[in-house]
This record gives sequence, structure tokens and C-alpha cells, in this order.
Amino acid sequence: MARGRWRALCLSALLALCACSDERLSPEAEVRQFVAHGVEAGEARSVDAVEALLHPDYLDQKGYNREQLLKLLRAYFFRHKNIHLFTRVDEVRLLGGGEAEVRLFVAMAGSVISDISALPSLRARLYRFELRLVRDDRWRLQHARWEPASLADLQ
Repeated sequence: MARGRWRALCLSALLALCACSDERLSPEAEVRQFVAHGVEAGEARSVDAVEALLHPDYLDQKGYNREQLLKLLRAYFFRHKNIHLFTRVDEVRLLGGGEAEVRLFVAMAGSVISDISALPSLRARLYRFELRLVRDDRWRLQHARWEPASLADLQ
């Protein structure tokens, strides 16, 4: 499988619709909720949920814009019926002005990842992501960078 497609899958896992709630969350809690819903979107293979949270000016380190990423995700989701993700948010930085940066680690596999100890036997792929989110009426992903990670990074 092409590395770009795995990375795009990982990215999609980080995106989803933010849950609406009457209870006001802190900005950091909103960002963490964004990540959690992104995982759900990736595992559900929902391109619509991804599209809803991409900023119109999205651009990643590979040069994919919003439309290119969505096209790649549609193809990937069509080919892969089972997507399971394990994430660990390493850092959330609120920058002010409605911007945030998130560093997180994502493990991807075709089987359920019960806990971190299961990763080696599942041959899971691991990545470190650096995300930039911007907030207007809700958080949206504007930029993403990623690189391979090791099991040690997740512990």
C-alpha cells in the first residue's frame, strides 16, 4: 500500500464533526474532542465527516489541498473495510486568535487495537502528527505534518 494513502487515512482519522452540546467546553477540551471525533470518522470511513472539518485553505506537507485529500480518502476507504486506530495526544497548544497546535501519535491497523501492547502483533503503522487548527464557528484543520513514529513514542 502506498505510504501517502496510509498517511491520508491517518489524517482522516483526526477529522470529524464536532459534537454540538449545550455545555461549554474549554478550548483545549474542544480540541481534544475534535481529535476523538476524528478517530471515530476514520474508523467509520466517513468522507463527509472529514470534509466538514477541513478548512477551505487546507494544505499539508505533501501539497494535498482539501479536494485532493478527499479524493484520496474516498479511494482508500473503498479499498479498506476495516480501519482501527489508537491515538495518544501528546500536546495541545492554544495560540490565541482562534488557533491551536496539536501533537499526537496514531497507530493504524486492520484489527481492533485493544491497548498499546497489541500493536506489535497487529503490524500497526505508527505516525506522529503535528496539526494546526483554526476556529471560526468550530475547529477546522488547516495544516498537517506527519512522520513515521516508533512504539517507544507511544509509551
